[in-house]
Amino acid sequence: MDQQIFTYVLLGALAMALLVAAFTDLKSRTIGNKLNLAIAAGAPLFWWASGLDLWPGVAIQLGIAAATFAVCCLFFAIRQMGGGDVKLLTALALWFPPTNFLGLILIMAMLGWVLTLVMGIWGVAHSRIVGAKPVRDTALLIACTLIAANFASAVLGGPKLMIPPDLVDALGSNPNTAIAVAMLPIAVLAIVTIASIRIIRRHEHQPRVPYGLAISMAGLWIVGGGLISGMPSVVGG
Repeated sequence: MDQQIFTYVLLGALAMALLVAAFTDLKSRTIGNKLNLAIAAGAPLFWWASGLDLWPGVAIQLGIAAATFAVCCLFFAIRQMGGGDVKLLTALALWFPPTNFLGLILIMAMLGWVLTLVMGIWGVAHSRIVGAKPVRDTALLIACTLIAANFASAVLGGPKLMIPPDLVDALGSNPNTAIAVAMLPIAVLAIVTIASIRIIRRHEHQPRVPYGLAISMAGLWIVGGGLISGMPSVVGG
């Protein structure tokens, strides 16, 4: 079999494995060890099919995986990630070169953030805390989630709400105003995040976010981009 075709086959298999991981994490909040092991075991085949040199290519992939595992273990220790999530992200680190893996982390963070807010909406809407105002807080949290989703979409190159160009030009004529406009998205992002956390905590709700779903979707995003563009973005870094 031609090596390029074999590379496509491996990427297709990885995509299917990620779909399974997303489904199982969403259904039971677990990702099987056998599935994570299969993803990790496929990486050496992918290295060979894509012509990756042992040095520094394979060494870099192993280094990324080791660093990912170490950092994720810290998150696991403070109960911010599950064991299956740690293993899945480490296994994926064996597949993607540094640039693509950083993209995967960014996508995962954006998707995980929005998923957290969505799960928070569900918990707040069903709150039974005496004296709380679930209807009002649910509406506020929905508004925060829509703003977060727009920000995530903008960062990831998707649809977004934009300030009219004429208004940008008018505001940009003054240096101080231009700086304020540039800082506005960061300020809004900070306010939305802090407000969302306070609302969720007010209802004593801790969202059980399926981070495996976010990791799997981010991996599918990167794999899909490589398959559509002919793989250079996946194998070349």
